[in-house]
Amino acid sequence: MGNRFLGRPVKFTEVEGSEREIPCQRVFLAMGFLNPQYVGMLESLGVELDGRKNVNAKEGVYRTNVSKVFAAGDMRRGQSLVVWAISEGRECARKVDEFLMGHSVLESKDSVNQFDQVFDS
Repeated sequence: MGNRFLGRPVKFTEVEGSEREIPCQRVFLAMGFLNPQYVGMLESLGVELDGRKNVNAKEGVYRTNVSKVFAAGDMRRGQSLVVWAISEGRECARKVDEFLMGHSVLESKDSVNQFDQVFDS
């Protein structure tokens, strides 16, 4: 029967010519509903875990106890909805940008609140 969405089978098709390469130094895949794998990179860096065995990084800040190491999404909060992971990923990217550049022009959920304050005054 396969996967179904709204009663219809889900069919993925490749879109020819849509491939692209994004240069980077490392790629990390977040997959599954398990705690972060501590043995290996996290252990060797000395990254602290919280009481639930997720990476200890405060929401809104996303920095760990290790300089230049940030965490977001399931790695930080545990298994959750993908929308939370996407939201945290975007917010964390802004914090990384601020850390590296001293400021950021990336969008933020906080900018919506600042926009509202301008029109409330």
